[in-house]
Amino acid sequence: MFIFYFLFSWNLAASPSVIAGAEAEMKSVSVMEGDSVTLNPDLSKIQGMVLLLWRFGEKGSTIAQIDGNDILYEDYEVFRGRLRLDQTGSLTITNVRTNHSGLYKAEVSHNSGTSYIMFRVTVYESPSVIAGAETELKSVSVTDGDPVTLHVPQIQGDELIVWRFGDEGKLIAKADIETKSSSLYDETDERFRDRLQLNHQTGSLTITNTRTTDSGEYKVKISSNKQTLYKRFTVTVSAVPVPDSGFSGAAVTGIVIGVLLLAVAVAGVMYYYRRPITTNLPNQTCKYYS
Repeated sequence: MFIFYFLFSWNLAASPSVIAGAEAEMKSVSVMEGDSVTLNPDLSKIQGMVLLLWRFGEKGSTIAQIDGNDILYEDYEVFRGRLRLDQTGSLTITNVRTNHSGLYKAEVSHNSGTSYIMFRVTVYESPSVIAGAETELKSVSVTDGDPVTLHVPQIQGDELIVWRFGDEGKLIAKADIETKSSSLYDETDERFRDRLQLNHQTGSLTITNTRTTDSGEYKVKISSNKQTLYKRFTVTVSAVPVPDSGFSGAAVTGIVIGVLLLAVAVAGVMYYYRRPITTNLPNQTCKYYS
């Protein structure tokens, strides 16, 4: 009888389907894609625990656990390489995506029973406008009409890359390297239409056929499972320079007038010497004397 009761109790604790958690407090957490989020359980419920299971989704799939002093992670593809669990029970998810939105449950088992802590996580897509983090500013100069490439540090393959432009931090390009999704360009901004190229291998952004209106500050946020990096560029697009003759405007005007007058004089002289010449000789009478 005791063995049956023990097995029945163990199955209730381990089975995801019974973790209703209706009586547990629900905490709401919001985070932007590419950032990290940490779920901190109530420490008073962690003390003296013998087992902690972190579950995800309505089905309650186990994604990480603390069993005594051992920290284990399930081979869950959606969270692969993203989870950090410490002995306090805090679960950190790095480089989050929208598909990480959902219900997270911490199932804490003690000798005296089991308690539950629940979090509702919402991951938002990168907003169209946001202020960028302060970081080192690199200057880049280019001539009007030429292309310019803004280079970023070497990427590993799991990054979310977000490029922004201007003081207001307007979103102009985004790519998820991990999912190999197509680059997203903001086509509502006519300024860059069909002139942006984001390299999936390097994360670098190229602006083709640059214009003076492309001058300004560019910011990139590179989020990976290990870290988040920021880079800033100030781009200056200069108009095509006009050759400098070395003369002032008045001098150039005087030279032009002088050349025109000289041309007229030369034309007059040439006309004078090349005109037809008619010679009328008077009738002469020759007289001979004997």
